[in-house]
Amino acid sequence: MKKLKGIGVAFILLLSILMPALNQSVSAAAAPRIDHTSPAANEQNVPIDTDIRIYFNSDIRGISSQYIKLFEKSNGTYYDFPIKTVKKDGEALHILPEKSLGFNKEYMVQFNGPAVDLQNGTYNQHLSYTFQTNYIDFYELMVVNEGRLMNMLDTYAPRQIKAFAPKRYINEISVIHKKTGSLKGDQASFNGITNIDINTKSEDVASVHVDIMKNDNILQKGYASKVTGTKASKNQFTFDIGFSNIPDFYDVRVTVLNNAQQTIDSKIIKFAAEDGKAITSFKESYKYKTAGNGYTFHELLSKESLFSDLLSESLMQDIKVQVEDR
Repeated sequence: MKKLKGIGVAFILLLSILMPALNQSVSAAAAPRIDHTSPAANEQNVPIDTDIRIYFNSDIRGISSQYIKLFEKSNGTYYDFPIKTVKKDGEALHILPEKSLGFNKEYMVQFNGPAVDLQNGTYNQHLSYTFQTNYIDFYELMVVNEGRLMNMLDTYAPRQIKAFAPKRYINEISVIHKKTGSLKGDQASFNGITNIDINTKSEDVASVHVDIMKNDNILQKGYASKVTGTKASKNQFTFDIGFSNIPDFYDVRVTVLNNAQQTIDSKIIKFAAEDGKAITSFKESYKYKTAGNGYTFHELLSKESLFSDLLSESLMQDIKVQVEDR
C-alpha cells in the first residue's frame, strides 16, 4: 500500500509539472489563425476571375467587413479596389471583387482590426499579402515555345490552366453612303456624303476613332462623337461620324479606346456602293460566344466546338493564359 501511495503521489507531481505545458499546447492549437490562403501569398499567374479565399482553423461566426480591404497597385501606389461582397462558408472567408481583376497587376489583401469572429475566438491580427495576375501568351505556348507548355503541364493539371478570350466592345457598325451626283437626272449634281454609326458596349469605352482607307492608305479620319439626346440601349453607347467626297469602294477601320487611350477593340469592314443605287446602306453586327470568358484547358479539350469558337473569334496573340494553384 505504501508503494502504491508513493506511485500516486509521484503521478500527481508529474501531472502538476506537465499540465501547464499541456494547457499551453491546447491553447496554442485552439488560438484563431489562418490555415492557408487562395491565391497564396506572392503567387504570380493568378487568374483574373479568381475567388479570393482565406481559410481559418475554425468555423467563421461573423465578419466585420470594414476591416477587410483589397488594393490594386498602379504606378507604384496601392489604390482601393472595390469589393462586391465578403461572405463566409464554414472555415472559409470569400472576398468577391466588384469586377474582374486586371491582367498584369499586383493586388494586396489586407486585414486591420478584429475582422473575423471564429468559434474559437476573434482573429484580430494584422494581415497583408500580395499576389499578381501575370499571364502567358496562348500563341507562345501553343505555337512558339512547346517547351514552356511541357514545363507548365509538368506542374499544373489542365483544370488549373485557364485561357481567357479578350473582351469585345463593338456591337455593330452601320454605313449610309450617298454617291457623288444627283438623285434624279433633272437635279443638280452635289457631293457625296457618308454617315457611319458605331454601337459599342459602355463598359471601359472612352472614345472611337474611324479611318477611311483604300489600298492601305488613310484617305480621311476622325473621332466619332457620342450620340446624346436619344433613347440609348442599356449598357451601350452609339457614336457617329460623317465624311464627304470619299470613293464608292473603301475600307472602314474602327478603333475603340479606353480612358488611357489604349486600344481595346477594333474592326475593319469593306464597303462597296451598290450599282444603280444613289444611296447604299450597309450594316455589320457582331456576336461572340467566348468574348471576355475564361476556360480551363480541360474544358477546351473536352469540347471541340468550344476550342473552335475561341480560335475563330480571337487572335491567338490576344488570348491570355493563367494558372491556379490548388
